[in-house]
Amino acid sequence: MEDYRFKAEFQDLFVRISKPMLKTFIHKLLQADFRLTWRYEEETVELLIKNDQGQAMIPIRKQENEGTAIVMEELQVDLEEVAILLEELITEGKGRGIVKTETDGWIYVSCFDNGKIVSVMKIGGGEKEMSSYRTIRRRQGHRREVDPEVMDYVLGAEIDYSLMELFEAMEANDGEKCAELKEKLKTLAEQRDELRDAD
Repeated sequence: MEDYRFKAEFQDLFVRISKPMLKTFIHKLLQADFRLTWRYEEETVELLIKNDQGQAMIPIRKQENEGTAIVMEELQVDLEEVAILLEELITEGKGRGIVKTETDGWIYVSCFDNGKIVSVMKIGGGEKEMSSYRTIRRRQGHRREVDPEVMDYVLGAEIDYSLMELFEAMEANDGEKCAELKEKLKTLAEQRDELRDAD
């Protein structure tokens, strides 16, 4: 019998994300024991998500007059938890796109528009039915308390993101925003120091 592995393909994806949404997304990834790395390009910040089973690269772009967004023509993901969290982000950010997931011999194709699944199909074994992959596969009670090491990663990611925002504010000569971000960075650094001192 063929061994099916999880695979997801996101196509024509666009989701506008706020800072709180991005922070929540990062927290959930870290709670699921993923390692995160930020790569800074000229117009894009790339979020590299890794664990022992694989990795995924999420491009985050600043849209002119529209805030921050995830924009992708195509993305292959072989990490189930990342795919589920991305679908949740599409819903929360009222995004659009097509998501095709394949596992255990079944293929699920979900079309999102304005954050809602407007059509979904489950195909496999000569059968077709309407059924959302995310609804079927989402595990309940998956969240765990965040241990200090994970919290340290969370704070580090928030510091990195705030430093990027500070750089942009400095380029824009936005003194008020710079002062706000410096205060935020000071608080984050103190929280991380307290966390490390407690170990």
